[in-house]
Order: sequence, then C-alpha cells, then structure tokens
Amino acid sequence: MDPTAPRPFPATLWTAVLAARDRDGADWRRAMDRLITAYWKPVYWVVRSRWSRPHDEAADLTQGFFLHLLEKKDALAAVAPGRGNFRTWLRTVLDNFMRNEHEAARAQKRGGGRTHVPIDAAEDAPPLPAAGLTPEQAFDRAWALHVFHAAVADLRARYRADGRDAAFRWFERHELDPDAPSCARIAEEAGVKPHEVENALKGARAAFASVLRERVRETVGEDGSVEEELRALRASLG
Repeated sequence: MDPTAPRPFPATLWTAVLAARDRDGADWRRAMDRLITAYWKPVYWVVRSRWSRPHDEAADLTQGFFLHLLEKKDALAAVAPGRGNFRTWLRTVLDNFMRNEHEAARAQKRGGGRTHVPIDAAEDAPPLPAAGLTPEQAFDRAWALHVFHAAVADLRARYRADGRDAAFRWFERHELDPDAPSCARIAEEAGVKPHEVENALKGARAAFASVLRERVRETVGEDGSVEEELRALRASLG
C-alpha cells in the first residue's frame, strides 16, 4: 500500500466522533468535517428559532460554534458510545455556547487563517422549520432529514452499482414524490408489467429500511438504541 495515498475514512458516524476526540490523530480533521457537515443545519435551525437570530447572524453563530469545537482542546472528551446520545450532547453544548456568547463575540468576524468550517456545510442555509415546532423539535427534524436523505443516497448508490437505476427511479417516484404516480402508470410509462414495478418497489422498500437502519445505527453506537432512534426519526419526520 502506498503510505502517501489518502486512507479511506470510515463511514460510521460514531467512528467519526471517536476519531474527532483525538486531536493528534491522522483522521481528526476529516472526522470533524464529517460531524460538522452532518450537524450544521440542525445547529443553525436551533440558533435561528431558539434565539431568534436572523439568517446572517445565525450562520455566523453556527460557524462560531463549530470553530469553538475545532479549537477547544478535549472538546469531545466526554462523548462515547454508552454515555448517551451524541445529538443530545451536542445540543447541550450548543446551549452553553449560546448562553456564554456575548455581543462582541457575535459581532466579531470568525474564521481567520487558522481553521475553517467546511464550505459545503454552510451553503444554502435552510428555511426555518414548519411553524409550531420547538427549537428542540427543529433540531431533531433537521437531524432526521439529514439521516433520511443520506439513506436515500445510499440506496441510490447501491442500486446504481447493481445496474438497477430504473428500479430506484420507480421507488423514488412512488415512495418519495408527493404526487406519487400509481404502479400501473409507472409500468405503462416504463413499458413493463405492473407486477414488475410492484415487485421492484417491494424490494426497494425493504432495501431502504435496511440502509436507513444502518444509518441510524451509526448515530447511536449501541444496537439496543436503534429502535428508539428509529421511532424518534419517524416522529420527527411526521
């Protein structure tokens, strides 16, 4: 193996959390980037809704929060599988950060030349969640959407690798489109029998349930918590 070649980074979110605890480790920065990408929007939503900040200020504070985690030694020292949910821990740390953030710190330009938050994480800031959600519910919904869309991307990649692009498109249209066409219509447009579409959808639904479960397992670290997190995800998505 070429020692200078980039090493593959484990996809498991808890692996990223544990790698992010070791500031001297080779994977530390990539681990932090992964966590920031996963949780930028949930943090942004809480800053906007809980503390009533306009978009620009909320984005600045969100960036400041993650810079705080990047620059603080042992910021993740208390985090580990079995000690509680990472999402809950992050929300608590965010609450403390916001309570301690004074006017001068909010106005100060962040970033400098030392470190930065991944640009992709901060682009295209989302609109506020639906009216009536508490900040905690907004955070959880943003997390749920991130996990859901990641699972959809996983399924798309799996089906593409297997040469089943058509089956994924049928799944996407029938299961994810608000104006979902019927199986009969999809079959007619594709020039296949309706039962072929129905069988493909049955398989895709099972495959999606599997990849979604794997994505959720990444966030909890313990199999015993997966069912609870799946229930929380479904509740957040409504």
